[in-house]
Amino acid sequence: MISKEDIEHLKNLARVEFGEKETEALARDLSGILDFINKLSEADISEASETTHAAEIMNVMRKDDDEDFFEMEGRESIVSDFPEKETSKLLHEGTESVWLKVKAPIQKE
Repeated sequence: MISKEDIEHLKNLARVEFGEKETEALARDLSGILDFINKLSEADISEASETTHAAEIMNVMRKDDDEDFFEMEGRESIVSDFPEKETSKLLHEGTESVWLKVKAPIQKE
């Protein structure tokens, strides 16, 4: 049971003001909530399976493939669309490395 003194302490911490009737009602309501939580702890859950969601949820996102950018279809199209790029030789099967320059997401004034 939560006492009136506990409610007074909570009122001071939250910096709220209300009367004696509200204090008594809040003490009674919070005590009821805590009693219910204590009653839940008495439930036998030893054979209940663990869940993370109340409803079954499926992942509808695309498959995350480990696709090599150097062999990716349409790579040239992507690279050619960038206004600023730098090309250098890369020791990856004799291919070139392309560095694409993008605008900063936050522009400094």
